[in-house]
Amino acid sequence: MPANLSADGLLHTFAASLLVLAAGLWALFDATGGGTAYTTETQRRSEVARAAVPVPDFAVVDALGRTGSLREWLAQGDRVWIVDFVYTRCATVCLSLGTVFQQLQAQLAAQGLQNQVGLLSISFDPEQDRPPALADYEKRMRMQPGVWQAVSLVNPEDRRRLLDTFGIMVVPAPLGEFEHNAALHIVTADGQLVRILGLEDGPRAMALARELANASAP
Repeated sequence: MPANLSADGLLHTFAASLLVLAAGLWALFDATGGGTAYTTETQRRSEVARAAVPVPDFAVVDALGRTGSLREWLAQGDRVWIVDFVYTRCATVCLSLGTVFQQLQAQLAAQGLQNQVGLLSISFDPEQDRPPALADYEKRMRMQPGVWQAVSLVNPEDRRRLLDTFGIMVVPAPLGEFEHNAALHIVTADGQLVRILGLEDGPRAMALARELANASAP
């Protein structure tokens, strides 16, 4: 053993290394939601499943130029909503979302469930997605107004808070486009985000929304 490295020195070095390791493990444990989440997407879904998130109120506008609060939109008809986030110029992931919503729309209409469960697409690109763009998007997606609606924010400054509430990550891309995560968000009529599911979970989202709607029925 070198003269300048005593047994006490080795012990202190070992103890310090253990502390660094423990701190690193705790940081990993905390960052992954207690070790149950290994991606940001998984973590946001786990957090919402554990505790519902209240949706703040925002002023929104639809394809007809009608304005109102988001909470009012959610409360209409006392329905449970399956919500997605899009921008109408999107030619990538939004098309996948649109396909899933088209399938859900067909199922809701065929089963006569549109009074229990609604579909809502919220644009996170309020500067571009004004009523004419929403109207074009509704036409392209073949939306049935009584089943599926699209709205955009009235005030662009609300965008960051809306995205943060739902855990939506939006990254600017070339040509004025965006990269963003996509999921199905279950929101109750009283404005509570209660579950986040993947695009492949359309049937599960439908079943959960129906269950919640039945549970809240008088």
